[in-house]
Amino acid sequence: MISRRGFVAGAGAGALAAAGWGEEGRTRPGSSGSARVEKLLTAMSLADKIAQLNVPVVLPGEPGSSAGATPADQERYARGGFQHQNLVLGPGGGFFGLVNESLFGSFDPEQPKTPKEQAERHNALQKLALASEHRIPLLQISEGTHGSIGPGSTIFPEGPGLGATWSPELVGHVYGVVGAEARAVGIHAISTITAELNRDPRYGRAIWSFSEDPYLTTRYVEALVPAAQADLHTGAVVSLCTFPAESPNVGGLEGSSIELGERELRNIHLPPWRAGSAAGSLMTEAGEQTIDGIPVHGSPKYLTEVLRDELGFRGVVIANGFENLITDRVASTPAHAGALALGAGIDIALAWHDAFLTGLAEAVRTGAIDQTLIDRAVRRILTLKERLGLFENPYADPARAQAIVNQPAHRKIALQAARESMTLLRNEGGLLPLHHRRIAVIGPNADDARNLLGEYSAWPTFHAVPTILDRLRATGRQITHAKGCATTGTDRSGIAAAVKAAKNADVAVVVLGEEVKGGYFDPGRTNGELADIASLDLTGVQQELLEAVHHTGTPVVLVLVNGRPLSVTWAAEHIPAILEAWLPGEQGAQAVADVLTGAVDPSGRLPITVPRSVGQLPMYYNVKGARARAGTYVDIPSTPLYPFGHGLSYTSFALSNVHLSADRITGTGRTEIRAEVRNTGQRTGTAVVQLYVTDDESSVVVPEIQLRGFAKVSLAPGAHASIKIPLRADDLALIDASLDRVVEPGAFTLRVGTSAAALPHTLQLTVI
Repeated sequence: MISRRGFVAGAGAGALAAAGWGEEGRTRPGSSGSARVEKLLTAMSLADKIAQLNVPVVLPGEPGSSAGATPADQERYARGGFQHQNLVLGPGGGFFGLVNESLFGSFDPEQPKTPKEQAERHNALQKLALASEHRIPLLQISEGTHGSIGPGSTIFPEGPGLGATWSPELVGHVYGVVGAEARAVGIHAISTITAELNRDPRYGRAIWSFSEDPYLTTRYVEALVPAAQADLHTGAVVSLCTFPAESPNVGGLEGSSIELGERELRNIHLPPWRAGSAAGSLMTEAGEQTIDGIPVHGSPKYLTEVLRDELGFRGVVIANGFENLITDRVASTPAHAGALALGAGIDIALAWHDAFLTGLAEAVRTGAIDQTLIDRAVRRILTLKERLGLFENPYADPARAQAIVNQPAHRKIALQAARESMTLLRNEGGLLPLHHRRIAVIGPNADDARNLLGEYSAWPTFHAVPTILDRLRATGRQITHAKGCATTGTDRSGIAAAVKAAKNADVAVVVLGEEVKGGYFDPGRTNGELADIASLDLTGVQQELLEAVHHTGTPVVLVLVNGRPLSVTWAAEHIPAILEAWLPGEQGAQAVADVLTGAVDPSGRLPITVPRSVGQLPMYYNVKGARARAGTYVDIPSTPLYPFGHGLSYTSFALSNVHLSADRITGTGRTEIRAEVRNTGQRTGTAVVQLYVTDDESSVVVPEIQLRGFAKVSLAPGAHASIKIPLRADDLALIDASLDRVVEPGAFTLRVGTSAAALPHTLQLTVI
């Protein structure tokens, strides 16, 4: 049992087994894996086992070395005999991010490895591991938020950009490529695929999240997991991030605690995780924060009872550090922290931390933990390696790696994803699409290719990535360019040149937003991991630049390149056209040019609410009734600047004959919302019809409206289509006063429209 001091007593192994810690992936301390796995466990020493539990992000050098690990150190770790303090480890469990020696784009490597060379390096390390006593292959994990991290890999839109496509099928295609490119170079698991919601855009790591909404995020997760993992021999394991949540955290600050009630956690935050487990995800990263005072890294409740027993997760849980267990004074020593984490259900440590190295050895020596808990974690890891086929074929094919990574078909999917992410927020007077000959292209993100790529993107690319300026020049128009200012800082010296360029043009395209490039060592970043922010306004003097260009009288199109919603309230009142481009990836510049010039209709829809001010936070569409009916602020309206689901087209649509296939269903039944959609404009365009549900009477308070379906359809001018949006009784479930998930009988109001704030069609459904 776990005592007040947090150590797992040796006699507690039986109690843990009795607690129901599942078969295979759930693995009770005394349960068994395959014959091969059990034979290995019997033969391995404690040092061998501890080595399997560590897949370091950055392997340190040998003791006494001031530098990081050299290739020789990596090879010693792979074959065994790597020393950490007084612990001599057996052959290593694997590496994290080894293919990208720039630390995920934080700096430029001197000699970046091509895909072929990445595969060869992984093969060389695997060969060393397989020459060791137990012949256990390495498990290579790397980032994969929106593309494999290996240099040269295809880079897709990040987080909310993919979320804005409202296309689970397309997101599945994207991660099918991510998994295939990763596995081709020898990566077996792609990490930081975000299943958590973006409920506070101040939080820098929310840049990875698809949406604020559990239904939309669930649809993406259930599509991407099987696509990326494929048959586990050609795809990469999906490591969903970060269980059960790291947001909304107090103040939007990384590492800050989460204050969520149990019902809110289960009703809003757990559905994507339930979908991920059902889809077969075999890895997840544990949240680093505390939830209602419980540190996730040390919580059997979250990492075993909820994740494994309730949600049915059958994979491996990874941890990115144990500091919070110590800093929050739950654990007094690294050995204490390691024992807590291991007992809770952590299997792999990414941080090179004493807690899962000497700490575990010390905890076993003193009897603070039973070695069966170490066996449980090792069993899960070896079983995962077995399922990946690594014991039979641990090697990558270098020639295939070079051929498959960033192949034309993958670039085509990246372009489609970038195009479908483009979200037109405003277009007064039909300024867009551009028909103008003379265009001034202005702003810090106009001629910056790397800022289009987002965080944790493959670097270098080994292929050309054009800028928005490049792609607009390629349209044949007369282009003048002025940067105007940087994304940060107070230098206004370039604004005069921007004003001059605008005065001599028919229209000014001003490209503003955020600074993401440079990785988390760059102090100039305004978004990403370790880049939380207190204001959602434009940074630096970008607002001054925008106003100066506007005052020339030349019509202005604002293009935003950013990974979080920005409170561009002034622009929404003064700038006639605003295009939200997000962080659109390597094909983003082409997508922006295509939409601005009308070659492609903008079809993106907001996956997150855009506030007027940071003072409105937290702000998301699916609030409870009290917030929905609350009054306004004294200084600004309480409504969002742009609502969830909003997005304009260059054409118009009419929705008619909206009805239900059945207006009464049982608690296990289903119905369909059916309608006719017609393109009533002069251009081909895409409509996204959205369904929201209100529970007219419930035993507990639930959100006023909740997205429960959508249909995306492209139509030529004058064309029409019949759409069907399925709705199951299970989609109407709530978490009741006993924390059970139930479908309560009664009346439900269904609303159909084009955003959470534009729902003209109403239907009634009764669950009997």
